[in-house]
Amino acid sequence: MDRDEHHLLEEGPLERFKGATLQIQPDLTSRSPSACGGFTPDNKPSKLGALCPVSVSDLEAREYFSSRDSLVHSAIDECVRLFINTNTDGELLGAWLLTEISLWDTEKERIVLLTTNSMVTIKYDFIATKALEHQKVPLPAVDTVVVGELIYPPGSMVPRLNGLANGVMSVVKGCLLKPLQERWTTSASHMPQDNLNQQHTSPFDHVNFEPRPRNVRGVRAMWNKGEPVPFSKRWNPFTNEVPLCTYTSHPLLWHKGRDDGNTRFDVESFAERLTFALDHASASNGNPPCKIDYQPIVLQNYVGIGSMIHNRNALGFFKVRGKFSF
Repeated sequence: MDRDEHHLLEEGPLERFKGATLQIQPDLTSRSPSACGGFTPDNKPSKLGALCPVSVSDLEAREYFSSRDSLVHSAIDECVRLFINTNTDGELLGAWLLTEISLWDTEKERIVLLTTNSMVTIKYDFIATKALEHQKVPLPAVDTVVVGELIYPPGSMVPRLNGLANGVMSVVKGCLLKPLQERWTTSASHMPQDNLNQQHTSPFDHVNFEPRPRNVRGVRAMWNKGEPVPFSKRWNPFTNEVPLCTYTSHPLLWHKGRDDGNTRFDVESFAERLTFALDHASASNGNPPCKIDYQPIVLQNYVGIGSMIHNRNALGFFKVRGKFSF
């Protein structure tokens, strides 16, 4: 657990003991996909996605095509029909719309399907409503799962560049956009200009320029049997044979909230179900149990100018961008 997260445990009122149920083997298919939190290991953080990196306004949320619930449901149903074979993949345990982070630290919108035997990652075009590509990984092949906060190496320039970019954007919004908005608001509501100015802090505040870590948690699944990723795959942006995948929550989670209806955007729900599915797959096939670590996930990005431009403009998501949509 991060040093900044402290949870105070208080004893609640005692209740009369009513009974207990002993279950020899958990039934994965009977668990609701909307279950969140409550991992059993003591070294696991109580809330995987407890940190909120940025707020998403209503206007920003509507720019995502995936903000339409009916569209997401139909896309998931289509992907299940196309890529899930119950004879070989087993029963469907859950479906999520998450953010996949590549080795180059670029964020991409992906549908993730989890069955008792497989994990399927799909690139889905929410504009043309069709699946573009997919990757299926057998669960028995996954040997390591890491759950924790996404961090950069100590010498990485990415947090500093993100802080600089945020500071510049705050100056632009504070000096150009906000005066125009305040002028329109004043003319419409006849509110005194002094009252409006008191509501905003200075855009030149040094806090706006401080280094910005990701401040989110994620899940990384690996099937490389403990071997490092080969150089030819690590530095090849066009390869699709990287033996690992990293996920974090979809940006819409910070707008819609973490309730039972929106866990499809939540990496916490996916992490819980994945760990149970891996335990079940190992026990069923007689394989050694999958190693599950609760520690920070290091993103090997040291300069990150390209990924910063890509991620800040959400180029890996299908959005309405002015007169264009891509």
